[in-house]
Amino acid sequence: MIKKLPFLLFFVLLNANSQTIDYSASVTLEGIISSEESNPFWLYTNQRGRIDEMTDLAGWGNVSGKYYLTSESFLEAGAGVLYQNGYSDEVQLDDYYIKFRNSWLETYVGRKHREELYKGLSATNENILWSLNARPLPGAGIRTIRPVYFWKEAGLGFKAEWEEFLTDDERYVEDLRVHHKSFHLVFSGIKNIELIVGVQHFVQWGGNSPDYGKLPSGFNDYLKVILGREGQNDVSGEEANALGNQLGSYEIYLNTSISHYDVQFLYNTIFEDKSGLMLRNTPDGRYGVYIEDRESNKWISAFMYEYYYTRNQSKNFPTTDGKDNYFNNNLYRSGWTYEHRVLGLPFILMDADRERIGDNNIVAHHLGIAGNGFSRFPYKLLASYRMNYGAKGGTSTPNDEIFSGMLDVKLWQEFMDVNLQLGADFHSSSTNIFGAGLKLSKQLF
Repeated sequence: MIKKLPFLLFFVLLNANSQTIDYSASVTLEGIISSEESNPFWLYTNQRGRIDEMTDLAGWGNVSGKYYLTSESFLEAGAGVLYQNGYSDEVQLDDYYIKFRNSWLETYVGRKHREELYKGLSATNENILWSLNARPLPGAGIRTIRPVYFWKEAGLGFKAEWEEFLTDDERYVEDLRVHHKSFHLVFSGIKNIELIVGVQHFVQWGGNSPDYGKLPSGFNDYLKVILGREGQNDVSGEEANALGNQLGSYEIYLNTSISHYDVQFLYNTIFEDKSGLMLRNTPDGRYGVYIEDRESNKWISAFMYEYYYTRNQSKNFPTTDGKDNYFNNNLYRSGWTYEHRVLGLPFILMDADRERIGDNNIVAHHLGIAGNGFSRFPYKLLASYRMNYGAKGGTSTPNDEIFSGMLDVKLWQEFMDVNLQLGADFHSSSTNIFGAGLKLSKQLF
């Protein structure tokens, strides 16, 4: 059904009555030049899978139609096409989806891009496990779009999400499934304070292994997957902590405001087994602060600082397989990736063959700033300093220290938007990289 959805969407959008459908369409063309064979890190990272390390030309177009059922609810259908050269060098479907949304709930089916948060200043967007670094997976989901209060007088509520995905890329275990759910408690009973505490849970499961054939994928297996129950994950006879490749994160967000600034403090853990579940890999995770000015059109309108640390990896509480090995897995050898791109924190890197995770033991500082220069040039500045210590426990000293920076400035906003991007990577152990990109985008209607 999901594979047939793009053709159904095209038929619906083509034949819809323009008086009842609110249309939107855009096209974008981007070119990149680089001093080396690979592009600078921030010119291809977190680009929704539209640009990779080798891309020098990419273009995409998207169209959507929105039909309002009431003043607070609507049906929406959208589709898009993408071309990029580089590793893939092919035409792909950028997205395709059908969505229903009302004042508190959203549900969809298809391949749908996730919302960009923090004005695009975060290194990993939604959380440490779920970034904008790859194309969206095809699937279906349902989520709350605002807190649902079950005790309004005390300011107690919740937010939740449930998603099921399929994979259609070339990977070691093909046709695997991905389960995702999240649940957060919300407390807003104190003036000017909102505290959000919860958990994200992902599982790669099922699929066809070249070593063991069809992996467990029945209903009973699915129940174990969603509960994180133990199961025969490896048909070679080795018992795993839980069925499938489990990943998760505890999350804490504290929202407040000071004068005309909105402020968020955030913390994400990371866990892949029982030791991480019990926080025995502390202090691994993401720490950050985001500040946004409600008074727009300033030189600095938003600021974000994030600190990432993955050096512990349960070193004092190793499993029978040794320390943690974030985003890697012995059975699902392509790891936490899609189309050879990391799905989570992009500072965790793939190996030179783009087959497995090569660097997952890192320390990183990340800074993002957005604003409006001279009241007419919107810009975004990203700057990251990170130390890579390898994988599977890492080394005592970094094998590479990297500073990556990028400045994106919108130079023109008349007939079309014209953005100039300048990027650079400074490596301690390899050649420095300099690059520039030019992006032309047009909102057609």
